[in-house]
Amino acid sequence: MKRKMKILLLAVLLLAAVLRFYQVTEYPAGVNADEAAYAYNAYSLAQTGKGEQGEVWPAHLISFADYKPVGTAYILLPLVKIFGLNEGVLRFPSALAGVISVAVLFFLIKKLFANELFALVSAFFLAISPWHIHFSRGAWETNLATTFMLVGLWLFLKGLENPKYFLLSILNFSFSMYTYHSPRVVIPLLGLFLIFFYRKQLLKRLKWIAISAALGLVLITPLVVSFTGPAGSARFSGVSIFSDIGPLWWVNRARGEHFNPQAVYSRLFHNRPVIYALRFSQNYFNHFDGVFLFILGDNIKRSNGPDMGEMYLFDFAFLLAGFYFLFRKRPKNWQLPIAWLILAPIPAALTFQTPNALRAHNMIIPLVVISAYGFYNLLEFLKKSSPKLLFTVYCLLFIVFINWNVSYFLHQYFVHYSQKYPEAWEYGFKELVAFLEPIKDDYQKIYITEQYDQPYIIFLFYMRYPPEKFQKEVVLTPRDKFGFSTVRDFDNFHFENIDWGALAGHGNSLVCGTDEEIPDNAKIIRTVFFRNGKPAFQCAKI
Repeated sequence: MKRKMKILLLAVLLLAAVLRFYQVTEYPAGVNADEAAYAYNAYSLAQTGKGEQGEVWPAHLISFADYKPVGTAYILLPLVKIFGLNEGVLRFPSALAGVISVAVLFFLIKKLFANELFALVSAFFLAISPWHIHFSRGAWETNLATTFMLVGLWLFLKGLENPKYFLLSILNFSFSMYTYHSPRVVIPLLGLFLIFFYRKQLLKRLKWIAISAALGLVLITPLVVSFTGPAGSARFSGVSIFSDIGPLWWVNRARGEHFNPQAVYSRLFHNRPVIYALRFSQNYFNHFDGVFLFILGDNIKRSNGPDMGEMYLFDFAFLLAGFYFLFRKRPKNWQLPIAWLILAPIPAALTFQTPNALRAHNMIIPLVVISAYGFYNLLEFLKKSSPKLLFTVYCLLFIVFINWNVSYFLHQYFVHYSQKYPEAWEYGFKELVAFLEPIKDDYQKIYITEQYDQPYIIFLFYMRYPPEKFQKEVVLTPRDKFGFSTVRDFDNFHFENIDWGALAGHGNSLVCGTDEEIPDNAKIIRTVFFRNGKPAFQCAKI
C-alpha cells in the first residue's frame, strides 16, 4: 500500500478502536446475565477445569440449560486467569475483535475487488456501523463468531494463491462454529458456495483441500458429538420455530373451517410443512424490513440503541445504489457479498423471535460492503457527471448527512440508552452485591428478586464466588416455558420473585426486590437506583 493509504487505514482503525473501547465497562451500563455466564464459566474453568455446572472441559456450557457455545469462555479463560474477573477483562476480547474485523474487511475487499479505495470505504463504514459497534462493546459471542468467519473467508481467498492458508481458514471457521450457533448453519452453506464458485482453482489444490477438510472434521467432531446430545435437543426445543406450537394450532383451526377437515385438499393446504415453510419465509424476510434495518432496530432493547435502526438512514440510499451498481457493473467476485447476504439470516429465521439482530449479526458484513460500494460508485458517478463546484457541494452534503447520523447514534447510545432501558443490561447488581457481600453473614437468608434475568449468575460474577464451592451447591430448576432453567440457591442467597406476604414470618432475613415488590411500610435499609433515578432494588429487613 502507498503511505497515504496506510495512514488513512490507521486512522480508520483508530476510529474503530475509540468507538469500541471508550468507556466500554460503563456503556452499556451493567453486565447482563449472558455476559456474566461466559465470564464466570471462564473463571470456573481456569480454577477447576470445569464449567459452572461441573462439566469437564466441555464443548457446550450447560449454563441456564441453554447450552451456550463454549468458545467465548475459552477465549476469556487466559485473561481471567491473569487479570482476574472484572468488566474490563469481560469486554476486551469482543471490542478487540470489532477492531480486527474492520482491518480484515479492508484486506478482504482489497483482495476481492482489487480496489484499495473501495476497501477503505468498506472498513470505514464497518468502523462506524451502529450494529457492529454495539455488539463489539458487550461480551457478545456473535461478534467473536463473525470476526472468526470474516478472517476465515479472507484466509480462504489467500489460500487460492497459497494453499497453506486453507489450514488457517478452516481453523478460523471452526472457531467461529464453537463460538456461536448461527455460523453452524451459515459456514457450511457459505462453504458450498465457495467450493462451487472457485471450483476451478480448488481442483488444482486437491491435496491441500483434503488435508484442510480432514483438519476441519477433527476440529468439529467434539462439537457434533456434543450437539447430538442434550445441547442439540435443548436448542431445538428452546428457540426453534418447530418448538412453537402456535403454527399447529393454526393448522387445526384452518382444517376445522372446512366441511370435511380430513379431506385430501384440506390436508394438502393445511399441514406442518406448509405452515412452517411460511413461518420460516416470514422470519427470513423480516430481517430485510426497513423498520428493523433503518428505523427502530431489534425489539429486544438489549440488542440495539434507543430510537435507532441497526444501520444508518444514509445506508438506505447507499444500499440501493450498491445493489444497482453491483448488478450493473458485475465486478469480479461480486457474487460473494450477495451470497453471504442471502445466507446470513437463515439461522435467525429458524427461530421464533425475529427479526433478531443477535442471531443475524453476520449479515452486517455484506450489508456494509454493498452500502460502501454504492457510496463509492455514487461518488465516482457524480465526479464524472458534475462540475467541480457542484461535486464539492455533493461531497459536503454527504459529509454532513453521515456526520449527523453518526452523531445521533453516539448521542442516543451514550446519553439515553442506559436511562431509557436500564433493565436491559441489569444495571444495579454491582452496587447491590457490593452492599450485601460484607453483611451477608449477619442474616440467615437473603432473598433476591428474579424480576431481572438470571440474577444468580451476576451475583457469582461480582462476588467472584469460589467455583469449587458453587459446583457442590448448584441445582438447576426444571425448564420454564421458554426452555431455560435457573439456580434458586447458593450460599445463603435465594433467588425468586418476591412474595412479601409469604416472607413476612421469616426472621433474621433480608429481602431485596423491586419497588413494586417491597411495601411502603417495610424497613428499607438500602435503595439501589438506575441511572435514570428510578429504584432498581430496595432492600428491607424482616
